Amino acid sequence: MLAVPLVLWSAWRLLDVPQSADGRRARTVLLVCLMTAVLPLAQLVPLPPALWTSLPGRADFIQTLAAAGLEAGWMPLTVSPSSTWLSALALLPPVAVLMSAVQLDFADRRRLVLVVLTVGVVGAVLGLVQVAQGPASPLRFYAVTNPTEAVGLFANRNHYAALLNCLLPFAVVWSVAAMMRAARGGPWLSRRATPHLIVVIIGVAVVTLLVAAQFMARSRAGLGLMIVAVLGSIAMVHAIPSDASDPRPATSRGGVARIFIWLLLAAVGLAAAIGAQSGFHRLRARSMEQLLTDGRIPLARNTFDAAMAYIPFGSGMGTFVQIYQAFETAADGFTFSYVNRAHNDFLELWLEAGLAGLAAILLFLVWVVRASLRVWRRGLPGAGRVDNLFACAAAIVLTTLLAHSIVDYPLRTAALMAVFVLEVALLIAPVGTMVASARPPGAPAEVAVAVRPEAPSGNEALDRSEGFKAAAAPRGEWPPAWRTPTRSGRSDTSQ
Repeated sequence: MLAVPLVLWSAWRLLDVPQSADGRRARTVLLVCLMTAVLPLAQLVPLPPALWTSLPGRADFIQTLAAAGLEAGWMPLTVSPSSTWLSALALLPPVAVLMSAVQLDFADRRRLVLVVLTVGVVGAVLGLVQVAQGPASPLRFYAVTNPTEAVGLFANRNHYAALLNCLLPFAVVWSVAAMMRAARGGPWLSRRATPHLIVVIIGVAVVTLLVAAQFMARSRAGLGLMIVAVLGSIAMVHAIPSDASDPRPATSRGGVARIFIWLLLAAVGLAAAIGAQSGFHRLRARSMEQLLTDGRIPLARNTFDAAMAYIPFGSGMGTFVQIYQAFETAADGFTFSYVNRAHNDFLELWLEAGLAGLAAILLFLVWVVRASLRVWRRGLPGAGRVDNLFACAAAIVLTTLLAHSIVDYPLRTAALMAVFVLEVALLIAPVGTMVASARPPGAPAEVAVAVRPEAPSGNEALDRSEGFKAAAAPRGEWPPAWRTPTRSGRSDTSQ
């Protein structure tokens, strides 16, 4: 319910963005959100009996109606309208986050990432306390959960592990950014550098905590993708581009990166040594037991068969449980288990959305690859070094979440879906960060969008790119494009 006013307000703001590069990005975001919402709603539209009975996968339903002495009437495309309606409502929070996050400027994005990181660290500490208290811990908030592993604020250890991998690159960015600012402040032990060094120490401690909590989660996919997140973070730090605003030589900048990489490796090694004491042996035993009997293999096979049976339109969003029960067998090994997910988000979306879902997956993967390469090579327009590092970290987080979705269903949880769309927003340059109230009367709206709302100060000024500095106006003066020419040919700034 709280997402509804945010969706309406952010959509109105995006529609108010004038025709420009910002306007095109704003309308693209709105179009993607609209198409995402239209899919489940279109599956709820009643179809005439002749059309509905000709759809693939409906033979069993027709036979059931005939056995009950009933005839097929006007029926929607989805086989479970209530489930599809709930799926449509579940899209409200991520759509609200995406449409609002793309409108934040770089400073507000950094604050939002800090909020996510803070909440995630609280969840990581909670998971460690859960393991310390044992299966009977009162801090386990769900009846159906993993009672012997750390789950934090989740019910599933894999989702907990996925969030930890999302937090790790951002903790690295905060730490290396503070380390670069400490190096700019003069000697390492100077008064100006001390606050930044404290942030570096906190950041390294957070990385240690996240890696140790990952071992306590005992998620095989989580540990494997943690290595990907660590290696990606090292590559991100190593590839920090030089900045013309940085007076230090390139060798000094490279020295800062090398020092932090060694600190990062030391933190990961220390956390691994601590976590392996209680987590490694149990993880190894569970891996050996499930190596040949992993239920994900028959799950994927049955889901693929179901998707082929309902191709090309799918069975309807949120209908996996109802459809999968018709394709599972006793030989799958789930006789006493309830299968609620395919443990593969791509296959499950293909089953529920048909070829439209498959096309959406392929288009999105292509966009993620292109956007990630762009931010790693050139950065975002108008972004400083730290903001580009956050964009690179977002690319790493998207990679880990998408890879985790192959063997699990992290994006079926509202919290991780919100984090996921936030990373998508971080790969897009801010849209319409300036509004009409921030420009002088009579000024063109296109100019207002291009100028940063607040003047930088302190270390923030050092993080701005040279291109953005050239576009900014001197302090206390209107930009030239806002000035009104007078009869004498000189600019009048009285307005």
